Parts: sequence; structure tokens; C-alpha cells
Amino acid sequence: MQRQRFLFAALGLLTLWRWALLPTLELAPDEALAVFRVKHGHWGEFPHMGPLVPLFVRLGMLIGGDGELGVRFFAPLLALAASLAVWRLMRGLFDAQIAGWAVVIVNVLPAFNLASVTLTPATVVFALVPTAALCLRVALLHAHPLHWAWWAAAACVLGMALAQPPAFGVMVAVTMVFALPERLRHHLHANGFLVIAGFWSAGIVCWLWSGAHWDWPEWRLVPNLFRWSVLASPLLLVLFVLAGRMAWDRATLMSQRSLPLAMLLPLAALDLLYGPNHRWPDMGGAVWMVFAAMLLAHRGTVLGGIESEEKISLRTIALVLAALQSAFLLQTDLPRTLGLKWPFSRQTTASSDYTHFFTADPSKAMRGWRESAKLVSAALKQARHDESWFVVANDWRLAVELDHYLDQTEPVMSIETDLIDFKGRSALFVTDDPAAIAPPDLIKARFGRFEVLSVARVMHAGNEVRWLKIFACHN
Repeated sequence: MQRQRFLFAALGLLTLWRWALLPTLELAPDEALAVFRVKHGHWGEFPHMGPLVPLFVRLGMLIGGDGELGVRFFAPLLALAASLAVWRLMRGLFDAQIAGWAVVIVNVLPAFNLASVTLTPATVVFALVPTAALCLRVALLHAHPLHWAWWAAAACVLGMALAQPPAFGVMVAVTMVFALPERLRHHLHANGFLVIAGFWSAGIVCWLWSGAHWDWPEWRLVPNLFRWSVLASPLLLVLFVLAGRMAWDRATLMSQRSLPLAMLLPLAALDLLYGPNHRWPDMGGAVWMVFAAMLLAHRGTVLGGIESEEKISLRTIALVLAALQSAFLLQTDLPRTLGLKWPFSRQTTASSDYTHFFTADPSKAMRGWRESAKLVSAALKQARHDESWFVVANDWRLAVELDHYLDQTEPVMSIETDLIDFKGRSALFVTDDPAAIAPPDLIKARFGRFEVLSVARVMHAGNEVRWLKIFACHN
């Protein structure tokens, strides 16, 4: 009992530490997009993310203000809720000792720590998926066909569809919970499962109604495995694979104890295919690592044939390595992307993927936005002495970041939006393309003439973050 009390106290202190970290990192583009939707009345839309994330942002800003702390206010609380859900699920499946180790492993995962200090769809998914699994466990313990736990699990699945549509992997994982053990397959025809499927379908209908966009998977096995080694830590990733392999032998005989493996398999399979489509720092597909941590905690506790001292040493090395990697991933300017084409760094060809592995910096998405906004603000003040100007950015990511850090009433527009409401006015066109020598054709067609106003290199902590080129577009 003393160890459990210490665990809960440590979770409380960890939550406070995560809160303290929130203002130290600038908003990522997905977070700035959520703020943009709240600020300009588009929070119920689905493009790039569901409406649940802007809702959390709105509530957080009411409590903590308009800065990074307010925007991310609920991120540490959602991480705490995920940890408690993991502990309660594992205590019900096994015992308190295994539950405690599962919580420790989850909280040293780099992917989980990244989600706990940023508010993206990943943060919501990391909280809702373990909670849905816990609700399924409670529902299976009761004979009532419409126990409240079925409705709670359905609400969690709907929440995931509204946070990161289409949440197909989660629905497959819920189906696997009943399909994997032979003794539970009759639940696939029961009212409780139909309620979950109905709630998920309602979320998908909303997503389709809003004009859904489907991304096709990228099959690049080795870079994706490298990505997992960053988000799970290399040694933990190896242990996850071993724990999953050992658990498979008895999965069909363990009834409800197969639940972590049933959730793990489809979520990991889809993350292997769709992981590169998640924008930094949104790593919602990596939620499978939570269930891998559960399996590892169980197998690492009950596994025989290994001396106790060796088991303790391996456990300590794996946890310390993962914790250090989490700190590195959060605070350094040079975390490795391991060959992935991040939307916020220069594009590469297939032949240069592994060079990119050593040189790219995805954290550029969260660096230098204040400096960028200061440059645009200075150019805007210089241009506004004779007429009213507005700002257009070359894509939505740059637009939402400038909109937040410029802190002006009029929204910063992106090149994709319709500018009919700004007819007759001049604009500043801002691009972060270092090769740009003129505005794109779409901008040229909308304005009479243009001129280069400013070219600047944005630096952060001595590192180049991006180039900004500002054009004055007249008439």
C-alpha cells in the first residue's frame, strides 16, 4: 500500500511539473489551428482535426488565459486521467503491483510525455483509448446488456471520432477485444457492442458531412520503425515486441486478460501505415504503446527463468533510457525525425531519407514563432501608414501561427482561402519557402503588382528555424 500511495503522489508531482513546462514551448501549428478556430468561430469544423480539441482549448483559455498555459491547460490533466485509467484497468486484470509498473512505463514513454505537454488530437486519444478499454472491462464483468459502462465506452469511442476522425483503428480494436477470445465472441451481437458501433457511426457521419479527406498510407517500413524507436525508446521497443510475442501464446485462453493485446494489435498495425501522416507533435497513432506497456509490465513481473537482479537491472536501464529520451525530445532543438518527411522541414527525396534521419528537426514546428510574428508586425506597421493592409500566408500552418502571435482582431488568411471580403485592399504575403523569389501565381492573379518588402532568417537558440520572405501586394 505504501508503494501505491507513493505512486499516486508521484503522479501528482509529475502533473505539476508538466504544467510548469507548458509556457516554455511555443504552440505547434495544430495547437495554433485550434486557437484560430476558437478565436474566429470555426471550432465545430473537421479539417485537420475534430472539434473536440478546440473545445478543450476554449475551456482551457477560459481558465488559464490566452497564452500557451491556457491553450494546453488540460493536457497534463488528460495525461493524469490516462495514467489512472491504466492503473485501474491493470489492477482489475492482474494486481496492484503490475498496475503500478504499467503506469511507470507509460509515463516514461517519449510519445506519452510529448502528448502530456501539448494539446493535439494525440493528447485526447491517449486519454480516451485506455478509458474506453477500462469501460469495456467493467462492462464485461456485469451481465446487464446495457450497463452504464457500455454507454461510457461508446462515449469514449465517439470522442475519439470527434478528436481524430475517422478513429477506424479504435473501432477495430474494440471489435478485437470481443473477437480474439473465443468465450467473448457472442458480445459482437449484443446490445452493448451495437451501442458502441452506433456512437462511432454518428461521429463518422459528422465527419463525412463536413467534407472528409482520406489520407492514403505510406509504406516505408524501416523509417517507420526508426520513428517508433524515438517515440517508444529503442530498448523499450524491443521489450514491447518480446512481451507481445509471449502474450500471444495464451491470448485466446485468457478471456478478458487478452484485452491489452487485442487493443494493441490493430492500433500498432495502423500506426505503422499512417504514422507519417501525423503532424509533429501529434502522435495519436502511438497510443498502442500504452497497451504494449501493460503487456510488458505483466510479463516482466511474472516471467520466470531470469534472475531477480538481472530483471531489476534491465528494468532500470530501460526506464532511465526512456526518461532521458523523453527529456531530450521535449527540450532540445535537435530531436531526430528518423527519416520521416515532416511538413515543417525541407522536403527530401526517397534517396535522402536516411540523411534526413540525422539532420532534420521536427521541433522547428514549435520554435521561433514569436520572432516570426515580430518581423511581420514590424512590416505591417511600416505599411499601414497610408492604407489598411491584411496578411496572407502561404499555407494554413504559417497563417494560424502568425494569427496567434500577432494577436490582432482580423484573421491572418492562408493562400487557400477566398479573399473576396478583402477586395480593394493591399496585403502582406508571407512565405517560409526559402526558394521563393515571387508570390505564387494564385496571389499574382489577385493583385495588381507586388514588391519584396523583407527577407529574414529566423533563429532560435543559435539554430536556423526558417526563412521568412514578405511581399507587399498592391491593389
